[in-house]
Amino acid sequence: MKKNKELKIVCIAVVILCFCEAGTLFLRPALSPITTLAFIRSAQIIFLILLLILTPDGFKFAGLSKAKVYSGFKTGLIWSGLFGIAAFMTGFILYLTGFTPLQLIHSNYPKDNLILFFLTGGLISPIAEEIFFRGIFYSFLRRRGILTALFITTAVFALFHLSNGGLPITQIMGGLIFALSFEYSKSLVTPIVIHVLGNLAIFSIALIV
Repeated sequence: MKKNKELKIVCIAVVILCFCEAGTLFLRPALSPITTLAFIRSAQIIFLILLLILTPDGFKFAGLSKAKVYSGFKTGLIWSGLFGIAAFMTGFILYLTGFTPLQLIHSNYPKDNLILFFLTGGLISPIAEEIFFRGIFYSFLRRRGILTALFITTAVFALFHLSNGGLPITQIMGGLIFALSFEYSKSLVTPIVIHVLGNLAIFSIALIV
């Protein structure tokens, strides 16, 4: 019975994801790309949250139980700090070898709406993606084993961000980190915090350089 309920959640979540993504076809002619993305990701959050509300133990299944919010937030801050230090040390070592690591950080900013860009890419999108990929998709695959859930969700997450034929290294690494942090803390708040702070850090550095 529990297995059927979880499968139902995943199927409905996939339908929501596809339905919202299809909505870009109708919004793009009237709205800017970043505004369209803001609407789509916001709609995904609303529909996915409603799905969890209407499902018995839906929040618990997705790692959003109230008992884990504070500990998940704290763990997310700690992991973010550790990864920030590790990234700085790695970048410094690369710099000493003659390679400029900052050239790897690049983002196309909309000149007319920078605030919406940071809000969408740094907050709305990470929340929407974590609810689906880790909260629902990873939680469903978890019963088949950690490695199975880890690699499948990371692969799909990377494909979701595939563009211009390039390998999304950042998204692959991010997908692994987000899933591992979720597995460790059992709270979806942890990968959300790491995802949000990571995106904001990358966007901020790219803006400066």
